[in-house]
Amino acid sequence: MKMNKSGFTLSEILMAVLIMSVLVTMAVPMYKKAIEKSRVGEVGITLKNLNESKLRAMDTYHMDTFRQDHSFGLAQLDMRVPPNDEFAFRLFPASYVNSVCAVRSRGPNAGTKFLYIGEEAVDYCNCSQSYEAGSLCRAYCVDGRHFFCENAPGTTSCEAYSMPAFTIGNCLASSLN
Repeated sequence: MKMNKSGFTLSEILMAVLIMSVLVTMAVPMYKKAIEKSRVGEVGITLKNLNESKLRAMDTYHMDTFRQDHSFGLAQLDMRVPPNDEFAFRLFPASYVNSVCAVRSRGPNAGTKFLYIGEEAVDYCNCSQSYEAGSLCRAYCVDGRHFFCENAPGTTSCEAYSMPAFTIGNCLASSLN
């Protein structure tokens, strides 16, 4: 007399659960890292668009640089910054006046700064001279880089975004949001 075996044994079910838990344990950190990278990509696009809008407004109003008295601001730009509680955008970063920057306001990498400088970087970088390796102006002049990251204090947060770290300086003047 033969008995038909139907279903799974307890050890087979436990093995399947163990394999699934290992896969989930490996997948969740990779998923979170991918989400963080996509947020920074979105911020990079927003900063580029904000910088271009700022330059168009400067051209319209015949300005060489934005005023530090904040009489010229977001109302004169032809774009709206999408609401974002993850980043605080800055229209007048103190270190690079004609640039735009964002600071990660919450999350695991809070305090990380991002700077976008467009073609107006000649205000800060004289590309005819040589710069030390790792400097922001060298990356701009030699590599053509426009988007920069500075680590949050005491961290290596730029590595989480697969970006090299640079010293950006003060990015705290005149918040957009």
